[in-house]
Amino acid sequence: MKRINFKITDYIERDLEWEKKKCARLGVDFSCFKLKAASPSEIIKHVDDADILLVNMAKINTEVIAGLNKVQVILRHGIGYDNVDVDAATAHGIVFANEATAASIDVAEQAIMLMFATYRKINLQREILESAIGKKVYDFTRTYPIYRIEGKTLGIVGCGNIGSLVLKKMQSFGMKALVVADPFLSEQRMKDLNIQPLPLHEVLERSDIVTIHLPLTDETRGMFNLDLFRHMKKTAIIINTSRGPIIKTSDLVTALREGMIAGAGLDVLEYEPPKSDCELLKMKNVVLTPHHSWYSEEGGWDIRRMIMDDLKAFINGKLPKHVVNPEVLKSANLRIKLKE
Repeated sequence: MKRINFKITDYIERDLEWEKKKCARLGVDFSCFKLKAASPSEIIKHVDDADILLVNMAKINTEVIAGLNKVQVILRHGIGYDNVDVDAATAHGIVFANEATAASIDVAEQAIMLMFATYRKINLQREILESAIGKKVYDFTRTYPIYRIEGKTLGIVGCGNIGSLVLKKMQSFGMKALVVADPFLSEQRMKDLNIQPLPLHEVLERSDIVTIHLPLTDETRGMFNLDLFRHMKKTAIIINTSRGPIIKTSDLVTALREGMIAGAGLDVLEYEPPKSDCELLKMKNVVLTPHHSWYSEEGGWDIRRMIMDDLKAFINGKLPKHVVNPEVLKSANLRIKLKE
């Protein structure tokens, strides 16, 4: 019987010895590479003979997919998948899946951390602390005004795995209201979460804090622009732990400078890592973190186990848990051979 070939284009773990041992026990050929910034031809050269392929940040575009002659399943290490051409995978009969619930808790916690850090003006507080070392006195005048979060309204744009966790966690902070903009929620999901989604503009107009939990698509790229910022309160802040390009950076800078909104807490940026002249780096009312919300030791092991579960499913002729392109299952050129 032919051995299954499992390959990894790129990874963020310190090492993959655990995966290597697991594959050895399963009788699976395993190999991994550092192809994050590789050209399409280089990626194809290393992984074209894989049966199942795991990708983190490597660009799996149309050219790459066209060269993957044997790949039956592509897995994405994480939730977002804007680096994978899903339509091309579907056209070539390749099942594409992500680890949709991986690190959801961690990203939700980071979003909440950024809410408090931004709303409580943590950058200015630290600056006051440091300046007081020489002056021997605290000068709080630059921090005014600071508002408490209790009694305010939180707007959640996108209420999937992460957005719903933020919703549940923030219910304990005494907020006046938690409002949601998400046109794709099912009736059952609305009932489970006890929410009634509102139009986006209404959510922005009502909210003191807006937190974004959306995938990056053609529709959401540059979605948060001056038009939307104008619908927000001047005292409101915006939080983004999803994908940087959802916010148009130049418009955010303008909105902050002109006082359309009060601040921003961002774990993701339109261009990463930022250049030294990035205006957001210079703003005291912007709290930035380095696209790190995905990480915790617990979350790291969760995703590794999820990936191994999907590999075992493949070995047994089953689908990964979270298939992104289910339409491929009706394709005449579907590559994976499923067992009943």
